[in-house]
Amino acid sequence: MPLVAVLGATGTQGASVATRLLADPTTYQVRALTRRPESAAAQALAARGAQVVRADLNDAGTLGPALAGADALFVVTAYWPSLGPLGRDGAGEEELAQFRNVAIAAAGTPTIRHVVLSTLPGCAAMSGGKLPVPHCDYKQRAAAWIRDAHPGLWARSTQLWVGWYTSNLATVMRPVPVPVPGNDDTSKSYLLALPSRGDALLPMAGDVGRNVGTLVEAVLRTGPATTGGRPDRRLRHGDAARPRGRRRPHQNHGGRRRVAYAEVSDAHMARLHGDVGAELAAQFRWSEAYPDWHGFAPDRTLGLAELGLEEGGRRGRWWGSRRRSGRSRTKSSSKPILGSSPPSRRKGRTRRGREKRR
Repeated sequence: MPLVAVLGATGTQGASVATRLLADPTTYQVRALTRRPESAAAQALAARGAQVVRADLNDAGTLGPALAGADALFVVTAYWPSLGPLGRDGAGEEELAQFRNVAIAAAGTPTIRHVVLSTLPGCAAMSGGKLPVPHCDYKQRAAAWIRDAHPGLWARSTQLWVGWYTSNLATVMRPVPVPVPGNDDTSKSYLLALPSRGDALLPMAGDVGRNVGTLVEAVLRTGPATTGGRPDRRLRHGDAARPRGRRRPHQNHGGRRRVAYAEVSDAHMARLHGDVGAELAAQFRWSEAYPDWHGFAPDRTLGLAELGLEEGGRRGRWWGSRRRSGRSRTKSSSKPILGSSPPSRRKGRTRRGREKRR
């Protein structure tokens, strides 16, 4: 039974992966890696059967022992927690160092046969330097470094691109109650203000708590077909949705709420939320110009059908939203390693990659 080490196991993406794999205890063993093994979230994973081990991406000495004996590894790094103290590029440099630390440790762990890297598109490179988005760009710089410095590890890797979290709509992007014409009850009227045109498309990840784990499990089950030469796989998390959706401003939402959409400037977003606002604004503007993640590297993209997934709400299937738009995807470079049976053919897609240099 393969042992899968999951970095960031108490965070959004890592917890999704750990939870999904723990739901199948006859197929996977899970080692939950976290900076705080004593936390309530870590202990909850332990109660479900996970090995909980301390590992800190900023402390290279903790990573080798934490990965010992693992067959597969899920890697997610931490940009946003350091954004405040270090700034946009400072947080990116720290994230780049985190990727290097874990890549060196993984390359030195002979049992590891498959690595899933949570990365994002290289926005600056794709836009010719016009639309940089540091929390995306540094991840691609890290992927390029792994490709060049550890080609053997790269050949066993799959990239996962996770779109914008819909849960952001409950936090920094939360709609606010406002008076809306034609509705006397202000508590049922909301304004959604984002730094993007209302008709633009935004790659969204849907229910990240389910989607990431579902996709990663499918990649591990499929095995080598999802790896090879470069981690270039994106696993879809929903589709590209318009910020304003398909509803007109002020249209009644579900018979209970009226929602108005307004575009705000990047500068206003930065004034409201500091570096977080500036970073999110940069992502929105890049998405306006490059909404279709599926078109970036079609020769290295797997379809959901190739992973044995399909759109829908039943357990074991792809839990994505059904809106149009950018998707989360998987990119990879060769054939499955942990999988044993061929994937079933069902509707949907992701991305597959072949070993080749940029």
